[in-house]
Amino acid sequence: MKSTILFLFLYVFIAQSAFTQEEELLLKIDEPWRSEQLTFPIAFAPSLDYKGIEEVRFAKGWGTPDSEEFWTYTFLWYLDEDPSVTATRLEKDIEAYFNGLMALVGKGNGLTDIPNANVVFVPENSNEGSYIGKAKIFDAFFTKDIQTLHIKAVSGFCEETNKYTVLFTFSPKTFDHSIWKTLNGITLTVACE
Repeated sequence: MKSTILFLFLYVFIAQSAFTQEEELLLKIDEPWRSEQLTFPIAFAPSLDYKGIEEVRFAKGWGTPDSEEFWTYTFLWYLDEDPSVTATRLEKDIEAYFNGLMALVGKGNGLTDIPNANVVFVPENSNEGSYIGKAKIFDAFFTKDIQTLHIKAVSGFCEETNKYTVLFTFSPKTFDHSIWKTLNGITLTVACE
């Protein structure tokens, strides 16, 4: 059953992906994390009205509930236009993202009445474009229960490529856990200011 769920998830990402193994990854991670790229609009979240790509990277233990890395992953939105990031916009976008994803995966697993995600973001200190938050999502992949994810989101602009970026990092572990050393160390492979 676990492999069927993972196959469905991978199929959704690969089916709409323009990514080939020869393309250069946008995220640099010191760990060997699996990677995938999708193009906007994303099939399971069509309300995210962006143009560009999303690169997703999964920690080795992402799909293992007893792993320290369970549900630990990151994704980068590499966009053609300014997403005008605010805490409210991030909340709306991430709720739409997880509601669509979990509805799709839940349907594939015969689940109905999946609770909507609840996401809260606040600015992180005085770092412009940097936010921390928390998402309560229904885990249609593994536990079939509510999962709380701690989130960091950092927006920026790549002068070199004329692209806008929003880097999201997720983990059920609190920000003082050692997994955040890896998550906080994720950088872009392209030159950005």
